[in-house]
Amino acid sequence: MPQYQWSPPIHPDPPEDQPFGVEGVALSEWVDHTPVWVRVEFSRTGWQRVPGFVDADAGDRVYVQFVHMGFAHRAWLERDRVTRRQLKERR
Repeated sequence: MPQYQWSPPIHPDPPEDQPFGVEGVALSEWVDHTPVWVRVEFSRTGWQRVPGFVDADAGDRVYVQFVHMGFAHRAWLERDRVTRRQLKERR
């Protein structure tokens, strides 16, 4: 009788949910990582509102970093899709 050999199940990773941004700019001004709310459209989950931080400011668009579904993203977005948020004071 053949002996059973256990092996873990194989599950392919789902395709990563990618954000849609706008084309970046050559020159921008670095900022102090202001905390913001980001409205961004993703390839699989559609529009989401996620917390993030501003890395650079180019006037009409900003370069933001944020995390969605465990993956870190950075993207250039129009300024009207980014609003400031207030961090709670640590005690």
